[in-house]
Amino acid sequence: KKVGYSALDHVQSKEPQYIKRYHGMKKKPQTESKAHKNMIFYLKNTKGYKIDFFKRKKYDEILPIFQAKFDANMRFLFKSREEMEKEDEEIIKSINETPA
Repeated sequence: KKVGYSALDHVQSKEPQYIKRYHGMKKKPQTESKAHKNMIFYLKNTKGYKIDFFKRKKYDEILPIFQAKFDANMRFLFKSREEMEKEDEEIIKSINETPA
């Protein structure tokens, strides 16, 4: 073993049990019910949906709503600077064209 790996092993052996358990849990796949719950809370917290909207809806009914909102959010986050500047110019142009 190299020196760096032996130091890493030493640090990992000193980790508390709850940290090891957390790392093990991160690797487990989500159940459908847990994914259902996570999607509901994402939509509630980021898009303003009410919990009552999702009552008695199944995973398959919520998934398209979640994917549409999540994909729109990802497109917004990964827009290039040029796309954002182009949109800003279009907005400014439309504001200047409107009669006062």
